[in-house]
Amino acid sequence: MSDALVELSPGALVSGRWTVIKKLGAGAFGAVYLCQDQDGITKGALKTEPINAPCPLLALEATVLRSFDTLRASSGKHFCRCMDIGRDQQPDAASGRTLEFNFIVMSLVGRPFDKLLHESGDCFSPGTAIGAALQLLKALQALHDVGYLHRDIKPANLAIGLPETNEQRLLYLLDFGMARKYLKDDASANFRGTPIYAPISAHIKRDYSRGDDIESWFYVLIKFYKGAVPWKFIRDINEIGQYKCRRLKDEPANVRKEAIEELTGGCPPEFNKILAHIDDLKPEDRPDYEMIEKTLRGCLKKLDVREHPYDWEIGRQNVPPQQRR
Repeated sequence: MSDALVELSPGALVSGRWTVIKKLGAGAFGAVYLCQDQDGITKGALKTEPINAPCPLLALEATVLRSFDTLRASSGKHFCRCMDIGRDQQPDAASGRTLEFNFIVMSLVGRPFDKLLHESGDCFSPGTAIGAALQLLKALQALHDVGYLHRDIKPANLAIGLPETNEQRLLYLLDFGMARKYLKDDASANFRGTPIYAPISAHIKRDYSRGDDIESWFYVLIKFYKGAVPWKFIRDINEIGQYKCRRLKDEPANVRKEAIEELTGGCPPEFNKILAHIDDLKPEDRPDYEMIEKTLRGCLKKLDVREHPYDWEIGRQNVPPQQRR
């Protein structure tokens, strides 16, 4: 057995059921393939990982996704279906050995949000930015309600649905490799997530809470609306953490004011209300999802913009944030 990346060739049959069509992408320890069921109709995304991967993730991902099986028509609509999970083995042409691996097959999604942002000039129009953020908020509330934290919220872990299923307006939350159940307040943890969108808790090595997922959500909202967070070009994780902490209440008033203005400047003033709520949350607190949603919907009305159609539906190139009214 090897901990090398599992490589499957087109035509490979996994678990006697799924035929590999092509490779879609790869990560540090696993790859993703487009596959087709034996019925010749159903297609899915097949993820693989070596059975002795340092951090096996697929079983956790399947557990999280299956939490929404009975909620598919309501809060579960923002999550892929887990269609199959198991273990298989395939011959490795390069080494001549047999590779054993874990796999999961999930329903397909469309383009990821990092690509949608790139196509739109790195930010969305106000209606699309707020509308997409509202959908992500709903997805996180649903995830929290079944007892899980995501811990790696970022545009690359979001996607829209497929055009052929008329889901171009539906946001999907992806990649639950870092998800976990809630922990007590006194728990500590190593850094998790992606530095640019990680909450302050990640930088001070305090384990995540629901509020921390929502803090990451807020940074994504800023990215959607403005095109960047102020620490975009900082590479050192500790410096990013220090930058974020400048807005906290134990900092001098002038430092806090400057930090908040740098983060939310050019955005509707209601964003500051949401940020204040997030920063006031204690680890055990439930975020006020309803207040946040109501506030953002009020922004849409105040700005006199509509959520639909989304930018990617009409190929809209966006007005620079500094030119918005």
